[in-house]
Amino acid sequence: MIRVVIQIERGTSENHVASAIRNAFKAQLPPDAFHVEKDDGEDVLVKKHHGYANFTLEVVENTVKAVRINLDHE
Repeated sequence: MIRVVIQIERGTSENHVASAIRNAFKAQLPPDAFHVEKDDGEDVLVKKHHGYANFTLEVVENTVKAVRINLDHE
């Protein structure tokens, strides 16, 4: 299991929250196994590189008020 911790400052806009999430994933996940990008401003995509095992994302804790995090599998 890899735990990614993301610090979000109070008053951060939705698009900047997505940027913070993308940057944290990029910094904390192995770059040879995952590709992380932002899509449509507020969406963050996490993709595995070919040949790597499937994975699951789980939100363990969210203390940011008025920010929804929806995990979708594509």
